[in-house]
Amino acid sequence: MATMLRKGQKLRPLHPQLAEREWGVGRDAVGTVLCCYRVQFDRSGAIDRVDVDFGGQRIWGAPAAEFAVIPENAPAH
Repeated sequence: MATMLRKGQKLRPLHPQLAEREWGVGRDAVGTVLCCYRVQFDRSGAIDRVDVDFGGQRIWGAPAAEFAVIPENAPAH
């Protein structure tokens, strides 16, 4: 992900089959960001990680690049 996620954002897995197999979340699952952080590796760069709550099922340290942000609703006019 180009930008860091923030607590409370809604996410959807980019690859539903992977999410179902690896994390046991449903294909149409929507999760909420608990925490997002960057893990730094010596000389090989960094990777963004995210902790996500899928309705009580929590995923810890998943690659942030595996999720798409669900845009927040536009304010009513």
